[in-house]
Amino acid sequence: MKTKKGDIFEICLDSGKVAFAQALNEPEFAFFEVSPVDKNPNTIFRLWVHKSALKEWSRIGNKELTADLETEVPRFKQDPINGSLSIYKGGKERSATTEEIKGLECAAVWDGNHIKDRLSDHLEGKENKWLISLQPKING
Repeated sequence: MKTKKGDIFEICLDSGKVAFAQALNEPEFAFFEVSPVDKNPNTIFRLWVHKSALKEWSRIGNKELTADLETEVPRFKQDPINGSLSIYKGGKERSATTEEIKGLECAAVWDGNHIKDRLSDHLEGKENKWLISLQPKING
């Protein structure tokens, strides 16, 4: 499915609850507990999404992005061999400290089932195993 910036999707979760996503700059989406069609709800999180996830989502509209959603956010990366940390933003990468990456999402593309799990866990106030698995491995 081809998306346009601002497209809004409804995501049906296994629990029967729904969550919502809005297309940002490809492949990024913002996720919400309530539909951003008529409101400007708080963003739960922003993820890079694999296009296969869209097959299970229902497009329900399109809305111009708010200024905060137009702004690219930094993400962290960790070298799998030496463990060094970096921050990725705008196609550029720079070295980072553990303190600098706190609160940042990992630079990873999420599959649909992992997104649904994360949304369900968020709505239930539970930790998410996929999010935990992507946290940096800090030696010491």
